[in-house]
Amino acid sequence: MRKMKALALSAMMAAALAAPAFGAVIVNSSNSGYSFQVDYVGQVNSVTTPSVSALGTFTFNGVTNNGKTYNFGYSLANDSTTTARLSGFAFNTNPNPMGAVVTGAFDNANLSGNYPEGYSTVDVCFNSGGGSCAGGGGGGFYQGNTGTGTFALTFAQAMASVSFDSFVTRFQSINGVSGGTSGIGIGSVVQPGGPITAPEPGTWLMMLGGFGLVGMTLRGKRRQIPTLQAA
Repeated sequence: MRKMKALALSAMMAAALAAPAFGAVIVNSSNSGYSFQVDYVGQVNSVTTPSVSALGTFTFNGVTNNGKTYNFGYSLANDSTTTARLSGFAFNTNPNPMGAVVTGAFDNANLSGNYPEGYSTVDVCFNSGGGSCAGGGGGGFYQGNTGTGTFALTFAQAMASVSFDSFVTRFQSINGVSGGTSGIGIGSVVQPGGPITAPEPGTWLMMLGGFGLVGMTLRGKRRQIPTLQAA
């Protein structure tokens, strides 16, 4: 029984540690004006590199096109402490959009492409001059600068809400870091702001597993309580 209790506590602790910040942001179509922030920590040649970093602020500006198009403003601050050019950003959505456009610091939108550093496929990516999600072209901005603009995602039908996760940026022209001159920034939501937020699916599974084990433990304890009989 003690082993079961330990397993339950371990599962719940693992769930908590797996998502120190919210892994997904759910934006409702009626939540115009809400914003959230994403903190990006660099990864160069598969090594975490804190000297390469960025902070993104995303603001939902409402829906158009009869509810099919979600409109956002973005602000990405390249707060790296070494030379690094932020040349793009990306994320996953649920559901997947059928179209995307971007303005401002970035002018190129791509759907469903591979991101560098073995990050795997992303649903939407934006860059400047690059022909794919893997490339960042020659655009972007260096440390100490902020890129702003807007982007819009169009879906096959009107959506009551859209979820966002797997936030990532592209860094190029890196100098002063051993291991390479390009990399990515892994994002985590640090300030949900207004939108409803939720843990990622894997975290939910661990939490449910922990709750199930706790329930089994409590049921076992109830079975062990002796029944008092009248003399």
